[in-house]
Amino acid sequence: MHGKNLMPLLRLIMVYVTITIFTSSVIGQPATPKFESFQPTSTAHTPVLQPTQQFFPVQRNSLTLNDPYREQNLRLMQQGGMDIPGQPSINRQQQIAAVREVLREEAHERRDGASRPFQNSLRQFMQLNPDNFSITKAVYLAESAYDPNMPPYEQFEGAIKEWAALVKQTLKREGLNPANNTAINYAIQKLYRHTNTYYNSQTKKTYTIPPLRYDFEDMMGDKDWKKMFVSKLLQTKTGQCRSFPLFYLCVAEQLNTKAYLSLSPNHSFIQHFDSTGHRYNFECTNGNLVSQTWLAQSTFVNATALKNGTYLDTLSSKQLFAYCLSDLLLGYLMKIGYNNVSDQITKQILNIDSTNITALMTQANYNTYIFRDRLQEAGNPPPDAISNYPLLNAFYNNMQNAYKKVEQTGFQEMPPETYRKWLQSLELEKRKQQNKLEQERLENEIKKLKKIRPTFINRPKQ
Repeated sequence: MHGKNLMPLLRLIMVYVTITIFTSSVIGQPATPKFESFQPTSTAHTPVLQPTQQFFPVQRNSLTLNDPYREQNLRLMQQGGMDIPGQPSINRQQQIAAVREVLREEAHERRDGASRPFQNSLRQFMQLNPDNFSITKAVYLAESAYDPNMPPYEQFEGAIKEWAALVKQTLKREGLNPANNTAINYAIQKLYRHTNTYYNSQTKKTYTIPPLRYDFEDMMGDKDWKKMFVSKLLQTKTGQCRSFPLFYLCVAEQLNTKAYLSLSPNHSFIQHFDSTGHRYNFECTNGNLVSQTWLAQSTFVNATALKNGTYLDTLSSKQLFAYCLSDLLLGYLMKIGYNNVSDQITKQILNIDSTNITALMTQANYNTYIFRDRLQEAGNPPPDAISNYPLLNAFYNNMQNAYKKVEQTGFQEMPPETYRKWLQSLELEKRKQQNKLEQERLENEIKKLKKIRPTFINRPKQ
Protein backbone atom coordinates (compact mmCIF):
# COMPACT_ATOMS: atom_id res chain seq x y z
CA MET A 1 0.00 0.00 0.00
CA HIS A 2 1.13 3.58 -0.63
CA GLY A 3 2.18 5.73 2.34
CA LYS A 4 -0.71 8.11 1.74
CA ASN A 5 -3.22 5.28 2.05
CA LEU A 6 -1.59 4.01 5.25
CA MET A 7 -2.06 7.27 7.17
CA PRO A 8 -5.83 6.92 7.91
CA LEU A 9 -5.28 3.32 9.03
CA LEU A 10 -2.39 4.31 11.32
CA ARG A 11 -4.50 7.03 12.89
CA LEU A 12 -7.31 4.53 13.53
CA ILE A 13 -4.82 2.16 15.15
CA MET A 14 -3.51 4.98 17.35
CA VAL A 15 -7.03 5.88 18.43
CA TYR A 16 -7.84 2.23 19.21
CA VAL A 17 -4.66 1.77 21.28
CA THR A 18 -5.31 5.02 23.13
CA ILE A 19 -8.91 4.02 23.85
CA THR A 20 -7.79 0.60 25.09
CA ILE A 21 -5.14 2.01 27.41
CA PHE A 22 -7.30 4.78 28.78
CA THR A 23 -10.51 2.84 29.31
CA SER A 24 -8.65 0.00 31.01
CA SER A 25 -7.18 2.49 33.46
CA VAL A 26 -10.56 4.09 34.13
CA ILE A 27 -12.94 1.14 34.43
CA GLY A 28 -10.65 -1.86 34.75
CA GLN A 29 -11.29 -2.41 38.44
CA PRO A 30 -13.36 -4.91 40.42
CA ALA A 31 -16.78 -3.63 41.38
CA THR A 32 -18.06 -5.54 44.37
CA PRO A 33 -16.33 -5.19 47.75
CA LYS A 34 -14.56 -8.50 48.07
CA PHE A 35 -11.28 -8.71 49.91
CA GLU A 36 -8.14 -8.75 47.85
CA SER A 37 -4.81 -9.97 49.16
CA PHE A 38 -2.17 -7.29 48.66
CA GLN A 39 1.34 -8.17 47.63
CA PRO A 40 3.78 -5.28 47.08
CA THR A 41 5.27 -5.32 43.62
CA SER A 42 8.87 -6.52 43.46
CA THR A 43 11.31 -4.70 41.20
CA ALA A 44 14.11 -7.24 41.54
CA HIS A 45 13.50 -8.85 38.14
CA THR A 46 12.20 -5.86 36.23
CA PRO A 47 14.08 -5.72 32.88
CA VAL A 48 15.81 -2.43 32.19
CA LEU A 49 16.03 -1.31 28.59
CA GLN A 50 19.59 -0.27 27.78
CA PRO A 51 20.18 2.19 24.88
CA THR A 52 22.74 -0.07 23.23
CA GLN A 53 20.69 -1.10 20.25
CA GLN A 54 19.17 1.01 17.51
CA PHE A 55 15.78 -0.42 16.65
CA PHE A 56 15.01 1.67 13.57
CA PRO A 57 17.52 1.92 10.74
CA VAL A 58 18.37 5.43 9.66
CA GLN A 59 16.64 6.34 6.42
CA ARG A 60 17.97 9.11 4.25
CA ASN A 61 15.55 11.94 3.89
CA SER A 62 14.51 12.56 0.31
CA LEU A 63 14.36 16.25 1.19
CA THR A 64 18.10 16.79 1.07
CA LEU A 65 19.88 19.80 2.48
CA ASN A 66 20.59 21.17 -0.96
CA ASP A 67 16.92 20.99 -2.00
CA PRO A 68 15.93 24.64 -2.74
CA TYR A 69 12.23 23.86 -2.04
CA ARG A 70 12.89 21.99 1.25
CA GLU A 71 11.58 24.65 3.66
CA GLN A 72 8.54 25.35 1.53
CA ASN A 73 7.68 21.64 1.27
CA LEU A 74 8.15 21.13 5.01
CA ARG A 75 5.75 23.98 5.77
CA LEU A 76 3.15 22.67 3.30
CA MET A 77 3.40 19.14 4.73
CA GLN A 78 2.93 20.41 8.31
CA GLN A 79 -0.05 22.53 7.32
CA GLY A 80 -1.60 19.51 5.59
CA GLY A 81 -1.24 17.34 8.72
CA MET A 82 1.36 15.08 7.11
CA ASP A 83 4.31 13.42 8.82
CA ILE A 84 7.77 14.53 7.79
CA PRO A 85 10.01 11.59 6.84
CA GLY A 86 13.03 11.14 9.12
CA GLN A 87 11.73 13.56 11.79
CA PRO A 88 9.69 13.12 14.96
CA SER A 89 6.04 13.68 14.14
CA ILE A 90 5.02 16.70 16.21
CA ASN A 91 1.66 16.63 14.50
CA ARG A 92 1.10 12.98 15.38
CA GLN A 93 2.02 13.63 19.02
CA GLN A 94 -0.45 16.47 19.08
CA GLN A 95 -3.11 14.22 17.57
CA ILE A 96 -2.52 11.53 20.19
CA ALA A 97 -2.62 14.10 22.97
CA ALA A 98 -5.85 15.54 21.57
CA VAL A 99 -7.45 12.08 21.27
CA ARG A 100 -6.48 11.25 24.84
CA GLU A 101 -7.96 14.49 26.11
CA VAL A 102 -11.21 13.91 24.24
CA LEU A 103 -11.45 10.35 25.56
CA ARG A 104 -10.70 11.56 29.08
CA GLU A 105 -13.44 14.17 28.89
CA GLU A 106 -15.91 11.67 27.43
CA ALA A 107 -15.09 9.15 30.18
CA HIS A 108 -15.65 11.80 32.85
CA GLU A 109 -18.94 12.79 31.24
CA ARG A 110 -20.11 9.17 31.10
CA ARG A 111 -19.08 8.56 34.70
CA ASP A 112 -20.66 11.79 35.92
CA GLY A 113 -23.85 10.99 34.02
CA ALA A 114 -23.97 7.47 35.45
CA SER A 115 -23.23 8.66 39.00
CA ARG A 116 -25.83 11.43 39.02
CA PRO A 117 -28.81 9.13 39.87
CA PHE A 118 -26.80 7.68 42.77
CA GLN A 119 -25.96 11.13 44.09
CA ASN A 120 -29.63 12.14 43.82
CA SER A 121 -30.67 9.04 45.76
CA LEU A 122 -27.98 9.73 48.35
CA ARG A 123 -29.37 13.23 48.90
CA GLN A 124 -32.87 11.78 49.36
CA PHE A 125 -31.50 9.16 51.75
CA MET A 126 -29.94 11.91 53.86
CA GLN A 127 -33.32 13.62 54.14
CA LEU A 128 -34.77 10.52 55.86
CA ASN A 129 -34.60 9.91 59.60
CA PRO A 130 -32.53 6.75 60.30
CA ASP A 131 -34.47 6.24 63.55
CA ASN A 132 -37.84 6.28 61.81
CA PHE A 133 -37.92 5.81 58.03
CA SER A 134 -39.88 3.95 55.37
CA ILE A 135 -38.12 0.73 54.38
CA THR A 136 -40.19 0.69 51.18
CA LYS A 137 -38.88 4.13 50.24
CA ALA A 138 -35.29 3.23 51.12
CA VAL A 139 -35.38 0.06 49.00
CA TYR A 140 -36.76 2.03 46.06
CA LEU A 141 -34.09 4.75 46.35
CA ALA A 142 -31.29 2.17 46.23
CA GLU A 143 -32.72 0.21 43.29
CA SER A 144 -33.92 3.12 41.14
CA ALA A 145 -30.45 4.71 41.24
CA TYR A 146 -29.05 1.64 39.49
CA ASP A 147 -31.99 1.07 37.15
CA PRO A 148 -33.22 4.31 35.53
CA ASN A 149 -36.07 2.38 33.85
CA MET A 150 -37.80 1.53 37.11
CA PRO A 151 -41.42 2.74 37.37
CA PRO A 152 -42.21 5.68 39.67
CA TYR A 153 -42.26 5.15 43.42
CA GLU A 154 -46.06 5.23 43.59
CA GLN A 155 -46.25 2.19 41.32
CA PHE A 156 -43.59 0.34 43.31
CA GLU A 157 -45.35 1.07 46.60
CA GLY A 158 -48.69 0.13 45.03
CA ALA A 159 -47.38 -3.34 44.20
CA ILE A 160 -46.24 -3.80 47.81
CA LYS A 161 -49.66 -2.70 49.07
CA GLU A 162 -51.31 -5.31 46.86
CA TRP A 163 -49.29 -8.06 48.55
CA ALA A 164 -50.22 -6.56 51.92
CA ALA A 165 -53.90 -6.77 50.89
CA LEU A 166 -53.39 -10.46 50.18
CA VAL A 167 -52.01 -10.93 53.71
CA LYS A 168 -55.04 -9.14 55.16
CA GLN A 169 -57.35 -11.51 53.30
CA THR A 170 -55.40 -14.46 54.73
CA LEU A 171 -55.83 -13.11 58.25
CA LYS A 172 -59.55 -12.62 57.73
CA ARG A 173 -59.96 -16.05 56.12
CA GLU A 174 -58.25 -17.76 59.09
CA GLY A 175 -60.02 -15.66 61.72
CA LEU A 176 -56.86 -13.98 63.01
CA ASN A 177 -56.56 -10.58 64.59
CA PRO A 178 -55.24 -8.18 61.86
CA ALA A 179 -53.58 -6.07 64.58
CA ASN A 180 -51.61 -8.87 66.24
CA ASN A 181 -47.89 -8.95 65.49
CA THR A 182 -47.46 -12.73 65.60
CA ALA A 183 -50.55 -13.36 63.46
CA ILE A 184 -49.42 -10.90 60.81
CA ASN A 185 -45.93 -12.42 60.60
CA TYR A 186 -47.50 -15.87 60.30
CA ALA A 187 -49.67 -14.68 57.40
CA ILE A 188 -46.75 -13.00 55.63
CA GLN A 189 -44.75 -16.22 55.88
CA LYS A 190 -47.52 -18.07 54.05
CA LEU A 191 -46.51 -16.09 50.94
CA TYR A 192 -43.23 -18.03 50.94
CA ARG A 193 -44.47 -21.55 51.53
CA HIS A 194 -48.10 -21.89 50.43
CA THR A 195 -50.30 -21.21 47.44
CA ASN A 196 -52.67 -18.36 48.34
CA THR A 197 -55.84 -16.92 46.84
CA TYR A 198 -56.43 -13.22 46.34
CA TYR A 199 -59.74 -11.55 45.55
CA ASN A 200 -59.42 -8.34 43.56
CA SER A 201 -62.37 -6.10 44.39
CA GLN A 202 -61.81 -4.00 41.26
CA THR A 203 -61.82 -6.86 38.74
CA LYS A 204 -64.24 -8.97 40.84
CA LYS A 205 -61.98 -11.97 40.22
CA THR A 206 -60.15 -14.42 42.46
CA TYR A 207 -56.52 -15.16 41.62
CA THR A 208 -54.33 -18.09 42.64
CA ILE A 209 -50.95 -16.85 43.85
CA PRO A 210 -48.17 -19.50 43.92
CA PRO A 211 -45.59 -19.31 46.71
CA LEU A 212 -42.51 -17.19 46.16
CA ARG A 213 -39.59 -19.32 45.03
CA TYR A 214 -35.83 -19.06 45.18
CA ASP A 215 -33.96 -18.07 42.03
CA PHE A 216 -30.77 -20.13 41.87
CA GLU A 217 -29.64 -18.53 38.59
CA ASP A 218 -26.99 -15.85 39.19
CA MET A 219 -28.00 -15.80 42.85
CA MET A 220 -25.22 -13.33 43.79
CA GLY A 221 -26.06 -10.90 40.98
CA ASP A 222 -22.61 -11.19 39.43
CA LYS A 223 -23.99 -11.09 35.88
CA ASP A 224 -27.06 -8.95 36.48
CA TRP A 225 -27.20 -6.89 39.66
CA LYS A 226 -30.94 -6.35 39.22
CA LYS A 227 -31.37 -10.00 40.19
CA MET A 228 -30.95 -8.78 43.76
CA PHE A 229 -33.82 -6.29 43.56
CA VAL A 230 -37.20 -6.32 45.25
CA SER A 231 -38.56 -4.79 42.04
CA LYS A 232 -37.40 -7.93 40.19
CA LEU A 233 -39.15 -10.08 42.81
CA LEU A 234 -42.38 -8.14 42.26
CA GLN A 235 -42.18 -8.84 38.53
CA THR A 236 -41.15 -12.51 38.62
CA LYS A 237 -42.22 -13.70 42.11
CA THR A 238 -38.68 -15.09 42.50
CA GLY A 239 -35.81 -13.81 44.58
CA GLN A 240 -32.95 -14.73 46.87
CA CYS A 241 -31.66 -14.02 50.36
CA ARG A 242 -31.28 -10.28 49.77
CA SER A 243 -34.56 -9.38 48.10
CA PHE A 244 -36.76 -11.86 50.02
CA PRO A 245 -36.22 -10.38 53.52
CA LEU A 246 -36.44 -6.79 52.26
CA PHE A 247 -39.73 -7.61 50.54
CA TYR A 248 -40.93 -9.17 53.82
CA LEU A 249 -40.10 -5.94 55.70
CA CYS A 250 -41.84 -3.79 53.06
CA VAL A 251 -45.03 -5.82 53.38
CA ALA A 252 -44.79 -5.77 57.19
CA GLU A 253 -44.45 -1.98 57.06
CA GLN A 254 -47.68 -1.67 55.08
CA LEU A 255 -49.41 -3.79 57.73
CA ASN A 256 -47.97 -1.71 60.58
CA THR A 257 -46.31 -4.72 62.18
CA LYS A 258 -42.79 -5.39 63.38
CA ALA A 259 -40.17 -7.73 62.01
CA TYR A 260 -36.40 -7.45 61.99
CA LEU A 261 -33.64 -8.08 59.49
CA SER A 262 -30.84 -10.32 60.71
CA LEU A 263 -27.56 -11.25 59.04
CA SER A 264 -25.22 -14.18 58.75
CA PRO A 265 -22.23 -14.48 56.39
CA ASN A 266 -23.39 -13.72 52.81
CA HIS A 267 -26.98 -14.13 53.96
CA SER A 268 -29.95 -12.36 55.54
CA PHE A 269 -33.20 -13.56 57.09
CA ILE A 270 -36.11 -12.36 59.25
CA GLN A 271 -36.59 -12.42 63.00
CA HIS A 272 -39.74 -11.64 64.98
CA PHE A 273 -41.02 -12.21 68.51
CA ASP A 274 -44.22 -13.55 70.04
CA SER A 275 -46.05 -12.29 73.13
CA THR A 276 -43.70 -14.20 75.45
CA GLY A 277 -40.59 -12.72 73.84
CA HIS A 278 -39.66 -15.94 72.03
CA ARG A 279 -37.52 -15.26 68.97
CA TYR A 280 -38.49 -16.81 65.63
CA ASN A 281 -35.98 -17.07 62.77
CA PHE A 282 -37.75 -17.19 59.42
CA GLU A 283 -35.67 -18.45 56.50
CA CYS A 284 -37.19 -16.68 53.50
CA THR A 285 -35.29 -18.75 50.94
CA ASN A 286 -37.45 -21.82 51.63
CA GLY A 287 -40.24 -20.53 53.87
CA ASN A 288 -39.16 -22.40 57.03
CA LEU A 289 -38.55 -21.51 60.63
CA VAL A 290 -35.09 -22.47 61.86
CA SER A 291 -33.53 -22.48 65.31
CA GLN A 292 -30.91 -20.03 66.55
CA THR A 293 -28.65 -22.93 67.49
CA TRP A 294 -28.74 -24.39 63.99
CA LEU A 295 -27.97 -21.00 62.44
CA ALA A 296 -24.95 -20.55 64.69
CA GLN A 297 -23.63 -24.03 63.95
CA SER A 298 -24.32 -24.25 60.22
CA THR A 299 -23.06 -20.86 59.00
CA PHE A 300 -19.64 -19.21 59.03
CA VAL A 301 -20.31 -17.44 62.35
CA ASN A 302 -17.52 -17.18 64.92
CA ALA A 303 -17.51 -16.18 68.57
CA THR A 304 -16.30 -12.64 67.81
CA ALA A 305 -19.19 -12.01 65.42
CA LEU A 306 -21.71 -13.34 67.94
CA LYS A 307 -20.24 -11.25 70.74
CA ASN A 308 -20.31 -8.06 68.64
CA GLY A 309 -23.81 -8.71 67.35
CA THR A 310 -22.48 -8.72 63.79
CA TYR A 311 -24.51 -11.82 62.95
CA LEU A 312 -27.71 -13.52 64.14
CA ASP A 313 -28.95 -10.43 65.98
CA THR A 314 -31.74 -8.04 65.04
CA LEU A 315 -30.71 -4.88 63.21
CA SER A 316 -31.74 -1.63 64.85
CA SER A 317 -33.48 1.04 62.79
CA LYS A 318 -30.17 2.84 62.19
CA GLN A 319 -28.44 -0.39 61.20
CA LEU A 320 -31.24 -1.23 58.80
CA PHE A 321 -31.01 2.27 57.30
CA ALA A 322 -27.27 1.80 56.80
CA TYR A 323 -27.94 -1.61 55.25
CA CYS A 324 -30.27 -0.03 52.67
CA LEU A 325 -27.70 2.68 52.02
CA SER A 326 -25.09 -0.05 51.49
CA ASP A 327 -27.34 -1.43 48.72
CA LEU A 328 -26.99 1.96 47.04
CA LEU A 329 -23.21 1.64 47.43
CA LEU A 330 -23.14 -1.89 45.99
CA GLY A 331 -25.12 -0.76 42.96
CA TYR A 332 -22.66 2.09 42.43
CA LEU A 333 -19.68 -0.25 42.64
CA MET A 334 -21.28 -2.65 40.17
CA LYS A 335 -22.04 0.10 37.64
CA ILE A 336 -19.13 2.52 38.08
CA GLY A 337 -16.50 1.25 40.51
CA TYR A 338 -14.38 2.70 43.28
CA ASN A 339 -13.88 6.46 43.24
CA ASN A 340 -14.52 9.58 45.31
CA VAL A 341 -18.33 9.18 45.05
CA SER A 342 -18.23 5.59 46.35
CA ASP A 343 -15.97 6.85 49.14
CA GLN A 344 -18.51 9.56 49.95
CA ILE A 345 -21.35 7.02 50.21
CA THR A 346 -19.12 4.74 52.31
CA LYS A 347 -18.38 7.50 54.82
CA GLN A 348 -22.07 8.37 55.11
CA ILE A 349 -22.85 4.73 55.92
CA LEU A 350 -20.12 4.50 58.56
CA ASN A 351 -21.30 7.75 60.15
CA ILE A 352 -24.63 6.02 60.76
CA ASP A 353 -23.36 2.52 61.51
CA SER A 354 -19.63 2.13 62.13
CA THR A 355 -19.94 -1.68 61.99
CA ASN A 356 -21.56 -1.98 58.55
CA ILE A 357 -19.68 -4.82 56.84
CA THR A 358 -20.22 -3.63 53.26
CA ALA A 359 -18.94 -0.14 54.01
CA LEU A 360 -15.94 -1.41 55.97
CA MET A 361 -14.94 -3.76 53.15
CA THR A 362 -15.41 -1.03 50.56
CA GLN A 363 -13.26 1.34 52.59
CA ALA A 364 -10.52 -1.28 52.88
CA ASN A 365 -10.53 -1.95 49.13
CA TYR A 366 -10.63 1.76 48.24
CA ASN A 367 -7.63 2.42 50.50
CA THR A 368 -5.87 -0.50 48.83
CA TYR A 369 -6.33 1.04 45.37
CA ILE A 370 -5.01 4.38 46.59
CA PHE A 371 -1.97 2.73 48.18
CA ARG A 372 -1.20 0.73 45.03
CA ASP A 373 -1.25 3.91 42.94
CA ARG A 374 1.08 5.70 45.36
CA LEU A 375 3.32 2.65 45.51
CA GLN A 376 3.71 2.69 41.75
CA GLU A 377 4.41 6.43 41.76
CA ALA A 378 7.17 5.83 44.31
CA GLY A 379 8.81 3.27 42.01
CA ASN A 380 7.48 0.11 43.73
CA PRO A 381 9.88 -0.01 46.70
CA PRO A 382 10.10 -3.34 48.57
CA PRO A 383 7.92 -3.80 51.68
CA ASP A 384 10.78 -3.26 54.12
CA ALA A 385 11.53 0.14 52.53
CA ILE A 386 8.00 1.59 52.64
CA SER A 387 8.69 3.25 56.00
CA ASN A 388 11.33 5.39 54.27
CA TYR A 389 8.54 7.13 52.31
CA PRO A 390 6.46 9.10 54.86
CA LEU A 391 3.49 9.81 52.60
CA LEU A 392 3.45 6.30 51.15
CA ASN A 393 3.75 4.85 54.63
CA ALA A 394 0.69 6.87 55.72
CA PHE A 395 -1.37 5.37 52.88
CA TYR A 396 -0.10 1.91 53.84
CA ASN A 397 -1.20 2.40 57.44
CA ASN A 398 -4.63 3.60 56.28
CA MET A 399 -5.04 0.39 54.29
CA GLN A 400 -3.91 -1.80 57.18
CA ASN A 401 -6.21 -0.05 59.68
CA ALA A 402 -9.18 -0.45 57.34
CA TYR A 403 -8.64 -4.21 57.16
CA LYS A 404 -8.28 -4.41 60.94
CA LYS A 405 -11.70 -2.80 61.39
CA VAL A 406 -13.24 -5.53 59.26
CA GLU A 407 -11.47 -8.26 61.18
CA GLN A 408 -12.67 -6.83 64.49
CA THR A 409 -16.30 -7.40 63.49
CA GLY A 410 -15.69 -11.14 63.19
CA PHE A 411 -16.49 -11.10 59.48
CA GLN A 412 -16.07 -14.36 57.60
CA GLU A 413 -17.05 -14.81 53.97
CA MET A 414 -18.83 -17.97 52.88
CA PRO A 415 -17.56 -19.28 49.51
CA PRO A 416 -20.31 -19.34 46.82
CA GLU A 417 -20.24 -23.12 46.42
CA THR A 418 -20.44 -23.60 50.18
CA TYR A 419 -23.35 -21.18 50.31
CA ARG A 420 -25.15 -23.09 47.55
CA LYS A 421 -24.77 -26.35 49.51
CA TRP A 422 -25.96 -24.58 52.65
CA LEU A 423 -29.12 -23.48 50.87
CA GLN A 424 -29.78 -27.05 49.83
CA SER A 425 -29.24 -28.21 53.41
CA LEU A 426 -32.16 -26.03 54.46
CA GLU A 427 -34.50 -28.45 52.71
CA LEU A 428 -33.12 -31.28 54.84
CA GLU A 429 -33.10 -29.22 58.00
CA LYS A 430 -36.81 -28.56 57.93
CA ARG A 431 -37.35 -32.29 58.48
CA LYS A 432 -35.30 -32.28 61.66
CA GLN A 433 -37.10 -32.30 64.97
CA GLN A 434 -35.44 -29.18 66.35
CA ASN A 435 -36.82 -26.89 63.65
CA LYS A 436 -40.07 -28.82 63.45
CA LEU A 437 -40.64 -27.81 67.05
CA GLU A 438 -40.20 -24.19 66.06
CA GLN A 439 -42.90 -24.51 63.42
CA GLU A 440 -45.20 -26.33 65.83
CA ARG A 441 -44.67 -23.66 68.45
CA LEU A 442 -45.77 -20.92 66.07
CA GLU A 443 -48.77 -22.92 64.87
CA ASN A 444 -49.85 -23.53 68.48
CA GLU A 445 -49.53 -19.81 69.12
CA ILE A 446 -51.72 -19.15 66.07
CA LYS A 447 -54.37 -21.59 67.35
CA LYS A 448 -54.54 -19.64 70.58
CA LEU A 449 -54.87 -16.39 68.66
CA LYS A 450 -57.88 -17.74 66.81
CA LYS A 451 -59.67 -18.13 70.15
CA ILE A 452 -58.64 -14.87 71.84
CA ARG A 453 -57.76 -11.36 70.79
CA PRO A 454 -54.35 -10.56 72.29
CA THR A 455 -53.49 -6.96 73.03
CA PHE A 456 -49.70 -7.44 72.92
CA ILE A 457 -47.86 -5.09 70.59
CA ASN A 458 -44.26 -5.93 69.81
CA ARG A 459 -42.07 -3.00 70.81
CA PRO A 460 -39.36 -1.98 68.33
CA LYS A 461 -35.76 -2.37 69.35
CA GLN A 462 -34.29 0.85 70.75
